[in-house]
Amino acid sequence: MSRVFVLGNATLDCIQTIPRLPAPGETLLADSLLRCPGGKGLNQAVACARTGAATVLVAPLGRDADAAVLAAAAAAEPGLAARWMESAAPTDYSAIWVAAGGENMIVSSAAAARGLAEADAIAALDDLRAGDILLLQGNLTREVTMAAARLGRERGARTALNTAPIAWDMAEALALFDIVIANAVEAAQVTGADARSAAAALAPGRIAIVTLGRDGAVMARDGVLTPVAAPRVKAVDTAGAGDVFVGVFVGALCRGAAPDRAIRAATAAAAIAVTRPGTVPSFPSSIELAPLLAEQPKAGDAGQRTA
Repeated sequence: MSRVFVLGNATLDCIQTIPRLPAPGETLLADSLLRCPGGKGLNQAVACARTGAATVLVAPLGRDADAAVLAAAAAAEPGLAARWMESAAPTDYSAIWVAAGGENMIVSSAAAARGLAEADAIAALDDLRAGDILLLQGNLTREVTMAAARLGRERGARTALNTAPIAWDMAEALALFDIVIANAVEAAQVTGADARSAAAALAPGRIAIVTLGRDGAVMARDGVLTPVAAPRVKAVDTAGAGDVFVGVFVGALCRGAAPDRAIRAATAAAAIAVTRPGTVPSFPSSIELAPLLAEQPKAGDAGQRTA
């Protein structure tokens, strides 16, 4: 059976809701506070496992109480096997501010993620094999990311990159990935183009997706551009929605879904997540995902051929 290996980070998220985002130098009082598991690696692994795909998370944790919270959360997810790498740095932490309407600001520490050694990461992926999918994000160092992607290619696994966050020049790394998923801002940083043009620019030889928030997403593949509209919902908290999209898309692919079906399921899943507070607590359950993954293609979803 094929598996998804997620190599990335895990953080404890501290989420505060506020009436609006603060101006520089301004102090606001929060309306509520929520502490929950997060981090792009953990988030995407949880979303992926909830599609029914066998998922392995490889991530560094410190030797502290926050690490125990994250380990317990991962252990509670059916289908998710965590391989924690012990870090001398504290467990990474994210401070998240969410304004009315769902807009957010996020600042994350990354000492544990950046401290992950290349040799340790490669050793943890020892059983990666042909037919598996290796999923990475931008939290790790360039060296670890490139080495893991090369290993995936050598083993015959499909390689996927979520470009967030962009902390180093990813241009050279893109050639090592079969799937690239970026939001509109990241896609513009990488290509200098608008979302649709960026998807096409990223696509030669791979699947490229640009997510557009409330406007859905656009996928470029084999010269065909496929836009997917997002369901209209009232957003409460958009933090983690991009990770839901990535995890559901990759999980659906692992389970044999065609990319067109996978992107529709991922878009619908992200729309569910933004209607709830928190990161992992907002993610749709496996029961909620089941009908999305079973959805049949709709007329007109075939996409438009690019020039």
